[in-house]
Amino acid sequence: MEKFGRKFKIYKNGFTLAEVLITLVIVGVVAALTIPTAINNYRKQEYVSGLKKAYGLLSNATNAIMYEEGSPRCDIGGWACNSTRIANLYKKHLSVMKDCGASKDYACFEQGRPKYLSGSLVQENWGQFGGTPYKMILSNGMQIVLGDGVSSCTYDEWGGTGIKNFCKLIIVDINGSKGPNTYGRDLYYFAIKENGLFPAGSDVDGRCETTYHGWGCANKVLRENAMNY
Repeated sequence: MEKFGRKFKIYKNGFTLAEVLITLVIVGVVAALTIPTAINNYRKQEYVSGLKKAYGLLSNATNAIMYEEGSPRCDIGGWACNSTRIANLYKKHLSVMKDCGASKDYACFEQGRPKYLSGSLVQENWGQFGGTPYKMILSNGMQIVLGDGVSSCTYDEWGGTGIKNFCKLIIVDINGSKGPNTYGRDLYYFAIKENGLFPAGSDVDGRCETTYHGWGCANKVLRENAMNY
């Protein structure tokens, strides 16, 4: 017979140190694989939102100027004759924090030279336009450059931007001095045309090669409402 008061062993379930370490390694690997992708997608969505905002602001301002001043064609007395006059007209309809004037140096835009979508530095600085570009910084931090123009507003596609028949070209840095300061990410081309403001790529789509400059990406991003590259 068994004696009363017999002692029984109680076994407690738990994880060994090895099992805990293996679990932590797996969690770390999964995080390493997914977190960078999530961050990258979040940044892309920020760029898309910033581009849409910039396009809306500039489109409204351009339409207002056309209502007040008529055609932008300089050869028939329009208003898109030089960067300084255009800047003065836009300043009436945009909230400008800093007026940098017409110059081809780094003085106004502290981040220096921008980059192509391929990752290489642009050969020149913010004054890559011919002539003298006009620079402004808006109160929301966006940076604007008014550059090259054609008095008759007739021109074949300019520089692989997918823009034809423009009166004046505009570059916008949607997040100002913040990175990456790259065309096709936070830098975009627009064009003042006879019938309004148009994003780069609106005339010749497909100018958004990741291995090239990225000058023609604005229309692609706006049309797809995403940065699918």
